Amino acid sequence: MRIVVLGAGGHARVCIEALEDGAGHEVVGALSRDGSGVPDLGVAVLGLDDDLGARIREVGTTHGFVAIGDNVARAAVAARWREAGGVLVTAVSAFAMVSRRAAIGDGAAVLPGAVVNAAARIGTGAIVNTGATVDHDCEIGEFAHVAPGCSLGGAVRIGAGAFLGIGVRVVPGVQVGERATVGAGGVVIEDVPPDSTVVGVPARRLLRRGDAGR
Repeated sequence: MRIVVLGAGGHARVCIEALEDGAGHEVVGALSRDGSGVPDLGVAVLGLDDDLGARIREVGTTHGFVAIGDNVARAAVAARWREAGGVLVTAVSAFAMVSRRAAIGDGAAVLPGAVVNAAARIGTGAIVNTGATVDHDCEIGEFAHVAPGCSLGGAVRIGAGAFLGIGVRVVPGVQVGERATVGAGGVVIEDVPPDSTVVGVPARRLLRRGDAGR
């Protein structure tokens, strides 16, 4: 399959290797917001990601992968790609372990050393990053990001757009709400509300100025 990558930063480097090594896809090049890319990207930067319909015609493929680490930006570019007639493909590294009973959504990334166990479901555009483990019956929502080294116990639910920082641990059965953030190294032992930030061991809600007394 011939694929164009949207994004040309460090995260794109890893995703390009996953696309090429995992399923033997041909990555024809990358598009970025400013038309530039990091050194040693591995493919040519073909230009701006401004007019995606025109870019699809130029590169001659509708298959694309959005390699942007930021959840909001990744979701926005994926939406634009689809609106232009593009199709999202998945990136599963040859060095990841994915159960045959797991489900991986369009545009998702499962990167080197990651483990996705039986009956887990990875949503559209979600990232299971390097060395992260997702145990049985977990659900990772659309455009969520499970950072390197995270460990999720069985039946954990991660809401759409949520972000789990490096090395986060989540005990079985816990839910992390939509767009919530768990700081690096946090240990989550109870549900995390949507749009909140929790940090620490055990993870507690990070209060902002004006939150006291609420």
